[in-house]
Amino acid sequence: MAQQTETSKTSTPQMRNNDIVEVILEDHKPLKKLISIMKDSEQEFAERKGAFEEFAPLLIAHAKPEEQTLYTFMKRDEELREEGFEGDVEHAIADQLVEEIKRTSDEDLCSARIKVLAELVEHHIEEEEEDLLPDFRKNSEAADRLELGNTFLTLKVDYMAADDDNIIPDQKSENLKH
Repeated sequence: MAQQTETSKTSTPQMRNNDIVEVILEDHKPLKKLISIMKDSEQEFAERKGAFEEFAPLLIAHAKPEEQTLYTFMKRDEELREEGFEGDVEHAIADQLVEEIKRTSDEDLCSARIKVLAELVEHHIEEEEEDLLPDFRKNSEAADRLELGNTFLTLKVDYMAADDDNIIPDQKSENLKH
């Protein structure tokens, strides 16, 4: 019996590593660190702009796979559908702000947009972590979460390898069974 418990302990973390909920929570960590710099008006503009330049590709590499896996799955479930659409809408607003920041030459306007983007994404992450992800965990099967997590990670690698915000890798989420 002690061996079964030991086996359970060692297999559970492995299984949870690719659970979409755990993957997203882990993926939020570097974004949160950069958000704290981006929204800090006391920081020099160059440092906040540098944080944004690091943040933007990380955000894309996080948000696009999330849309293609988690939100797509959620929109097929009556209980989770509205939250899935809400996530898509918030991502679209963040995408728009990222593009506006990239085209902004006025330092004060750029600074304001960076701060608003940071606050928007911070709010989005808080909602996901406090409401959406716990709801998803309750209303989904472990096998689905693992499949979604693995697909998320594959898509994220594709986005990071593309090294271009405007390139969208193949829609692999269409291969999901649900």
